[in-house]
Amino acid sequence: MRPDVLSNLSLRQMRAFAAVARAGSFTTAARQINLTQSAVSMLVQQLEVTLHLKLFDRGAVVLLTAAGQQLLPFARRILDDVQQIAEGASDLRLLRTGLLRVAAPQMLACTWVAAVLGEFEQAHPNVGLRVTDAMADEVVSIVRRGEAELGVGPERATGDDVTSTFLMDVPIRLVCAARDPLARQQAVSWKKLRDARWVIYSSEFNRHLERLLHEHDRSLSMQTAVEVQYLTTALALVGVGTGLAAVPDYGQIFAANFDVRFVKLRTPEIHRRYYIYQRRGLVLSPPAEAFVKLLRQRAACNGG
Repeated sequence: MRPDVLSNLSLRQMRAFAAVARAGSFTTAARQINLTQSAVSMLVQQLEVTLHLKLFDRGAVVLLTAAGQQLLPFARRILDDVQQIAEGASDLRLLRTGLLRVAAPQMLACTWVAAVLGEFEQAHPNVGLRVTDAMADEVVSIVRRGEAELGVGPERATGDDVTSTFLMDVPIRLVCAARDPLARQQAVSWKKLRDARWVIYSSEFNRHLERLLHEHDRSLSMQTAVEVQYLTTALALVGVGTGLAAVPDYGQIFAANFDVRFVKLRTPEIHRRYYIYQRRGLVLSPPAEAFVKLLRQRAACNGG
C-alpha cells in the first residue's frame, strides 16, 4: 500500500466503519460511538475515498459491499489490537504486569535488597522479578550491558553511559569470632586493632578503608591474613578465628550462622555510600520507578 494511503487512514475511520457494519445504520452507529450521524457518515466516506472502494450499499438498509465484507475483519483486528495496546499500557502503569530487573552485590542482595523486594512483591504480585546477584565490582557492568535495568551497590566508577544517584550510607562494623574478647566490647577503636590480621573480601573496598584510615591517622593500616572473593566466605573464616573483617552493617543477619559478632568501630567511624545505577538516557519502566521509590523510602527509614 502506498505511504500516502497509510497516512490518511485513521482509527476513527475504522471505528466508524466497524460500528456501521455492526448496527446496519449510520444513525444507530453514531449513537453507539457518541458521534453525530453526519460525523460517522463523513468518516466512512473518507475511508472509502482513501481505499478507492465502496464499503456500504446505502439504501433503506445499510449493507456491506463485497469489499466491505472482506475488509471488516481487518478493521476489527486493528481495533482489537489498539484496545490491547491501551489495556497493556494501563496494566504497566498500574503495575498489573511487567518485569523488574535488579542487580546487587550478593550479600546486599540476600539481605537488605531482598527485604525490599519482598515488600515490592507483596504490593505488586503480578510483576515478575529477576535479580542478578554478583560481586560489587560487577554491578555497573551488568547495568551497562542491559542485563539489569537497575543496580544497587557501593560507590563505583560508572563511565559516561551509566548514572549513579545516592541511596544511603551504611555503617561499617568490626566482625570477630564470637569467642574473641573483642566480641564483648560495645565499640572498638581502630588504634586497638593495629596488630590485627584481616580477612579481605574486596580489594577495592580494602583500598577504600585504607585511604579513609590514612586520612584520619597515617599510622593506621590493615594487615591481610587471607583474601577471598565473597563476603560469606570472609564471615566463615572470621568465625573459625582466621582474622577480623570490616563488614557493612546489613551483614548482621548472618552473625548467628557463622558464629561471629558485629561490633561498632570508632575513631574513625566509617560508612559506605551506596548508590542506584541505571543506564544514562533510558526512561525507567513503571516497575523500576516504583522500586526506586520504595528503595528510597526504606533507606530513609534506616537512617540512610
